Amino acid sequence: MIAFLIFKLVIFIGLFFFLGYFFVYKTILKLLKRSKVYKAGEHTAATIMDYKVTKDSSGAKRYYPIIQYITQKGEAITAQSRKERYKKYDVGKQLKVYYMADDPKNFYIEGILPIIKIAGIVLGFAGCLVLLVEVGRTINKLIA
Repeated sequence: MIAFLIFKLVIFIGLFFFLGYFFVYKTILKLLKRSKVYKAGEHTAATIMDYKVTKDSSGAKRYYPIIQYITQKGEAITAQSRKERYKKYDVGKQLKVYYMADDPKNFYIEGILPIIKIAGIVLGFAGCLVLLVEVGRTINKLIA
């Protein structure tokens, strides 16, 4: 019985750190980076030039827009978005992008809300809370 409770405790603590690191900490860092680009960076219009199309294991297509924009310094940047899209915008469509002046390939496209990231943080916090409660219950059983 004690061995099982210790095993359970180790699993819960491991899951707590896994959830906390990947779903909370890393996601918050990504949102802070995005916020920094938005506040300290520059913005300009970008044109969709093409798409890189991939398929997942179920055959669904994912679209990664390849955009081109001109920086404030006059440098032409062509880059592929790291974020996949499930629908294609028309080639030639203008989008607003934010980028860092010292690293113009560090950009994000305006209007794409990080709802999934925010949901990941909320669910990660909820999972961590549940795991902490279970760790407390398991410790109480070990002590009793």
